Amino acid sequence: MGCLIAISVTLHFNIFKISNILVVDMTITMHDIKPIGLCVSTLELFDTRKFLLNYCDGQLIKGDDKNLVNRINEFRKELSRSQLKFLEGYKAIVASNIDKIIALVEARYGKTYSPDVGVVKKSGRKMIDMILNAQGFEMISSLENEFKTNIMQPTHRLFIDEMRKSHVNII
Repeated sequence: MGCLIAISVTLHFNIFKISNILVVDMTITMHDIKPIGLCVSTLELFDTRKFLLNYCDGQLIKGDDKNLVNRINEFRKELSRSQLKFLEGYKAIVASNIDKIIALVEARYGKTYSPDVGVVKKSGRKMIDMILNAQGFEMISSLENEFKTNIMQPTHRLFIDEMRKSHVNII
């Protein structure tokens, strides 16, 4: 199981300064938005109830590949029978994503001396520890608001500040 970022296009911005007739061309790439995309994908993982109840529903509803549908149904049965078996892998994925977010924030925004960098690092490490110690999916789910407040929102602020410094008006 991995984390996918759903945005697959390069965003392209033209900024015009009419008074001096200066045109600045700025491109935002997948590389630029990776911390935000990883935050969004990780946030989805905190909705463990949705994961457990709706695993691969998109494929089951469309169901044009009967072999795949059968394999998904078997996997869902196994998932419901032995949730603890899957919990360890799930914890590893969420913890790994948070570790990647910390690394990206530190590498991209560490030199800004923003307090948000420290908040993401400190809260991220604390959350990784809490996730690895979780005894069930509901304990992971209970960390969703903390993730939003202490990791996702500061990362978003850092991204927006960086875009503003680059004179990109994206909001």
